[in-house]
Amino acid sequence: MPLATTVNVDSSGTEDRAVETLHSRCGIYTKPEVVKRILNSIGWTTRNDLAQASLLEPSAGDGAFLTEAAHRLINSLRRRGTPLTVATLGPRIRAFELHPREAERARERVKDTLVEVGVNATTADACVRIWIANADFLLSNIESDSFSHTAGNPPYVRWSKVPAELRLKYERSFPREMTGGDLFVPFLDRALDALKAGGKCGLLCSDRWRFMAFGDAFRSKWLRRLDVHSEKRLVAESAFVESVDSYPTILHATKRAEPAREVKAAKRRGDRITLPDAGCTIRVGPALGHTPAFVLERDESDSELEAGLLANWVAATEIGEGRIAWAGRRVVIMNDAEGRLIDLKQLPKLSARLERYREKLSARAIVRNGATWFRPIDRVRKIDWARPKILVPELARTPRCAIDRTGMIPGHGVYAIFAPGDDVDWLYEQLGKGQLSRALRKLAPRVKGDYVRCYKRFLEMVRIMPP
Repeated sequence: MPLATTVNVDSSGTEDRAVETLHSRCGIYTKPEVVKRILNSIGWTTRNDLAQASLLEPSAGDGAFLTEAAHRLINSLRRRGTPLTVATLGPRIRAFELHPREAERARERVKDTLVEVGVNATTADACVRIWIANADFLLSNIESDSFSHTAGNPPYVRWSKVPAELRLKYERSFPREMTGGDLFVPFLDRALDALKAGGKCGLLCSDRWRFMAFGDAFRSKWLRRLDVHSEKRLVAESAFVESVDSYPTILHATKRAEPAREVKAAKRRGDRITLPDAGCTIRVGPALGHTPAFVLERDESDSELEAGLLANWVAATEIGEGRIAWAGRRVVIMNDAEGRLIDLKQLPKLSARLERYREKLSARAIVRNGATWFRPIDRVRKIDWARPKILVPELARTPRCAIDRTGMIPGHGVYAIFAPGDDVDWLYEQLGKGQLSRALRKLAPRVKGDYVRCYKRFLEMVRIMPP
């Protein structure tokens, strides 16, 4: 599970007041028995093997879901003899909490739980720093199709009650049809988007998305992609630790892949379908953590490193419409075919290079949280990028795309779109020559400098003719 890129909470007084106000309006926490019920429903249990599972909690609060989830995770791994290390525990949970005090309370509670069940205190501290981000879930760049489970109690507040400073940010980041009703709708949208096909969700939320007008776009997008197992309505007093005037429901569902028969039907009708529906997959280039350490400039010789360690690397500025003006840079392949970090002891030339950057590499957050000092943030493997693909810059005044057939590895500011059957020519016919820019005009927001955010969630909304 790749780590999400997070947008940390602004420390300015205005932003602090907005966060405090929002928390006072929707910081309502879940009773332990309901937490257990939800985690049971999605299979995050001790009896299941959670060694490769990954749980997303979009609104952690003071850690009600996380403490129980962490307890179950440890018992599951221990039953199967899996060592309790940062490497085995770190990728298993990812949580977001907007309010800094509550985020710290969650970290303290979860750390105490880990230590109580026998996890080394240093490991426990590293895990909670990895797991729990004091960041805005709605504004963080979270990989789609990354998590096997999602559970939590998303904030429930009318859009008009969201403080203006935050509301304006959200409206610039989300399609208009996902805003204007209630804050829990974009939370559900992003949480479901982050689930893998077959992933389980257990979310305590209002069922107003089912029948209110503000849920039209959400229903259109998600009802065909979900197997809803139950929507059990609860009495508010039995669900929350405080008395509130609401009608909560536990949404228990499984995310399914788009049925092939629907694509065939769309093709017969001549309808356009989304890129995922057409069988395309979209991935962002790997984050490195310190580009100069891992990327060789044009004037640096390949002979400075051991043979076979380099692949061509492409940045967003090198991608034009229909062409790639490669600047000659290469990236170090830091992971083997199985995804394991390479052994520097066997690579003296690479070791000498990275030693020159050791101070800055060691200062990174992932290292402070327990990662090996020379590890890139994301794994870097040739096999992940070897197929023909369409490359799209993440931010662009005019969105554009180009075909790569050479196995280039894109930088973290570039998205790669892989076509079914590697038919990138068919795909470029529908996205190239300004068509992508026109398609994103109504889907993706513009940010400072009049740039368009060509993020994965917006690319996935682009519609094309079926193959």
